[in-house]
Parts: sequence; C-alpha cells; structure tokens
Amino acid sequence: MTVLLLAGLLAACQQAPPAPQAPSTTQQNGYGATERAFVELSIATDEQALKLVDLTDRAELKQNRAAELVELRKLLDGPYVNNHAGHDMPGMPTDAEIELAATSPDALRQFVHTHLTESLQVLRSAGSAITHQPTAEVVKLMERHRTAELAAG
Repeated sequence: MTVLLLAGLLAACQQAPPAPQAPSTTQQNGYGATERAFVELSIATDEQALKLVDLTDRAELKQNRAAELVELRKLLDGPYVNNHAGHDMPGMPTDAEIELAATSPDALRQFVHTHLTESLQVLRSAGSAITHQPTAEVVKLMERHRTAELAAG
C-alpha cells in the first residue's frame, strides 16, 4: 500500500520513481527504494512544516520536526536532493499556505491541523510497507509525535 502511496505522491509531483538499480548493501539490509522515497518525502515535508510551525507558539511542534529531520537524515544512503520543492502533497504545507498562515491565525490553525492529520495518514500507510528496522523506528517516532500533537490541539 505504501509503495502505491509513495508512487502516487511521486506521480503527483511529476517525478518518476528512481530507476531500479542493482541491490546495494543497504538494499540487502532492507533499506531500499520504498524507504528512500519515504525518507526523501518526509524530509521535504518536515522542512516545509518547520516554516509553518515556526509561526505558532507550540514549541513541541518545532522541536519534533527538528528532531525528525535529524533522524531522517541519518537514514539517507546518499546525498539528499529535494525533488518535492514547490509541490502540493498531503501533509506538506505549500509556500502560499505558509504566507497566508503568517497573516491569519485561523488559517494557521487550519494548516497546522491539516499538516498533522495528513502526515499521520501517510505515516500509517508507510508503517505497513517499511521493512528496514531503523526506518520503521523513525516512522513510529513520527506517528507518536503527530498523535500527541493532535491530542494537544
């Protein structure tokens, strides 16, 4: 399901999934194309989300996104290239939304809530497809963050 979700998100971004490659050491250890796609998408989403949550007075949102970015970057098996810049994807605030949120408290609340609920959906889908244990642990961490953040309002 996550492979389909990630493929769909990549298609929505007009990006082709990475071409199949010979299995690398990391792929043999369970870190493959699905994990890489998840990590790259999550980094792009969290980088945009940081811009949004920086507008709030909720320190845990800022701390959680920053901590997630540290853990996600540890999982990369090569250089990070943001293939999702400027895209409108589930859980990823757009630049236009961030600009509006900066001037409207109601929009800010709405966009933060949307980020949390949509990214939680993506995470729950990813959790069922990620086989690489370190990546699965980061998925669980991110799920715990979103769940607690939503509960806190």
